[in-house]
Amino acid sequence: MNQQQQQQPDGFSKFLWWLATADPDILQDCKADKERYRIVGIAVLVTGLFATLAWGYFFSTVVKDDLAVIGLALFFGFAILSIDRSLIAAMHRNGGKLQLLPVAFRLVLAVTIGLFISQPVVLMLFRKDINAQMVLDRQTKLEHFRREQTELNAVRTKELKQQLAGYQQQLQQKEEQVKDYKDGYIRETDGTGGSGKIGESSIARVKKGEYLKAEEELRKLRREMEPMRLEKEAQLTVMRGEDSLKEAAYTATLTDGFLSQVEALHTLTEEHPPLQQRYRLIVFIITLIEVMPLLTKLLMPKGEYDEKLAAITANSIQTTQLASEKQRELQVHYHDGAVAADKEVMDHIFELTETQRRKESEQLVKEWEATDGRRFRNLWASARRLLLLHKV
Repeated sequence: MNQQQQQQPDGFSKFLWWLATADPDILQDCKADKERYRIVGIAVLVTGLFATLAWGYFFSTVVKDDLAVIGLALFFGFAILSIDRSLIAAMHRNGGKLQLLPVAFRLVLAVTIGLFISQPVVLMLFRKDINAQMVLDRQTKLEHFRREQTELNAVRTKELKQQLAGYQQQLQQKEEQVKDYKDGYIRETDGTGGSGKIGESSIARVKKGEYLKAEEELRKLRREMEPMRLEKEAQLTVMRGEDSLKEAAYTATLTDGFLSQVEALHTLTEEHPPLQQRYRLIVFIITLIEVMPLLTKLLMPKGEYDEKLAAITANSIQTTQLASEKQRELQVHYHDGAVAADKEVMDHIFELTETQRRKESEQLVKEWEATDGRRFRNLWASARRLLLLHKV
């Protein structure tokens, strides 16, 4: 009993055999294959854990709820593990030879899954460099957005600024005119003017009138232009406000999500050739991890377990076929016996009703002759009904 207990596999070995899609009852008697199927199970387990980690990081860039991230990671990790088990379980040999087309299809499927899973893992490995690149990418995108907004509003902005500049130029010209008149008036009053007299002479009074008139015109021009200037500046302010709102909305879209990280990684690999080589190497290794269970099963030679499993399968098929053949033979025998019994019963019935049928037949002929005696077809139809449908 102690020896039997020592030969019993532990729970972890049974779990690994389950991952390798091996029957523990058959494998229990195959000493040479136990360790090999443990290796296949470990390969499937590693792939499932690796997929869970990759999916966990992927969903962490999309979902902020930790419980949701853990649940989704475990679910998709189990889905990848189930796919690997299905691929391994579906692999079989035909006469000792591998079927190349199904194996090639499964390899392509495994490589595709590996390439998809490798992307989140690569992002996690280069996370620091990717975060730094995302800052530069956001700044570049924001500058490009600003240039587009400026180009979009260039015509209207230029028109408003030209109108404001025209208003300012008119005011400036009028202010210079007022200043000239004022300077002329001052020169006439202090004796430095053309008259050379000090005080308000007739010429100084004329200069003063021109200066006051020009100053009044300046105040009038300011009153007329102020509403138009304020309107144009308000329009410019509205345009700048709209641009600020659009920029804020666009900035909100520049997150550090999965797509942004992929773009940053793409930029890094394009700008840094050494990083591109290492990126390809990492993707190849991660893809190889996903293909590892299938390759392990593919490269593992045919052993005692495969022979026993094939024998059990063949015996089950043969037993099913024999049972089916026996069932068909019984059905044929039952049908033949039923026909023979029915014939015997019918012969007996005909013997018992022979006298009665003759009497009824004679009566039928007499009735036929009494009617017209011409349509023999009607007589034959009545006779058939009498002979075949007669009730005892």
